[in-house]
Amino acid sequence: MKWITARRRHPLAGYVVVILALALFGVGYAAVAPTSDQAQAQTLAADAPSPEDVDVAEGKTIFDQTCASCHGLDGSGGEFGPDLRDVGPAAIDFQVSTGRMPSMNPDAQMPRKPMVMTEQELADLIAYYNESIRNDGSGADVPYDVPDIEPHPDDFAPLRSDFDSEEAYEEAVEEAEAEYQAALEDYQAEYDAYISGADDTEMGMRLYLTNCAHCHGWSGGGGALTDGRWAPEIHESTPREIYEAMVSGPGAMPMFSDGVIAPEEKQELISYVKTLQAEPDAGGIFNLQRVGQVAEGLIGWVVGLALIVACAIWITAKQRAHD
Repeated sequence: MKWITARRRHPLAGYVVVILALALFGVGYAAVAPTSDQAQAQTLAADAPSPEDVDVAEGKTIFDQTCASCHGLDGSGGEFGPDLRDVGPAAIDFQVSTGRMPSMNPDAQMPRKPMVMTEQELADLIAYYNESIRNDGSGADVPYDVPDIEPHPDDFAPLRSDFDSEEAYEEAVEEAEAEYQAALEDYQAEYDAYISGADDTEMGMRLYLTNCAHCHGWSGGGGALTDGRWAPEIHESTPREIYEAMVSGPGAMPMFSDGVIAPEEKQELISYVKTLQAEPDAGGIFNLQRVGQVAEGLIGWVVGLALIVACAIWITAKQRAHD
């Protein structure tokens, strides 16, 4: 007790409390930092329009209206936006399809949001970018052979207000269910064809833990980085988004070109991420890397107890100083 009392009287006791408070603040921020699942895109899965279907003139109009104010009319960048000439169409597709662009706040890291463009508008924009802005084939192309968004039942569900009778509505529901099942089978076949050579789960896990886990977390739940930035969670990321993120390096993420991680290794990594996405979520208020409610309760108890002890030491030290 005398040892504790002596430490309470120490002039550095106040600084110790401040350091503990800052540490607790950092832990709290890491727990509640924004992640991509807070604003997930729920767009309809669709095949990319073929080159004959794109309208370059319409793409120019879209670029001038939604991109040029930050990136310049020629895509060379400006005060609020980087140079786009060398980023490649994969970067354009990733940023727009995940709703991160167009951005209303160029100074902030953008979370995932619903895509504001249609698939056709995005295809027109990429066609214009390739023709008028891109530097001599620089950057990565859109990996159209990698599957994108998995179909969801809500994408096919009819609206009750569109039908005059319950019988017609029920018939439409059955047709929508059949369309959804057919689309899901097509998507699964496309994914199986892409991932057919990925049969080394250990390699995929090793690639993920070596290159991704230190930012996105061992479970893919994301986490806080420096300068107020964060690595988004990847539980809802599509295979194409994962591939495009690797070859374009958005935000604070490094670029993993095919020379760094080969296309075959990317297949293994994407296959492993899909296994992470399939893992059941154990729940919890803060969703701390899916550790579950019991572990979160223990963390909360330890942190809360430490905070109470720190406050008690601070109050006692302050009272001793007045004495």
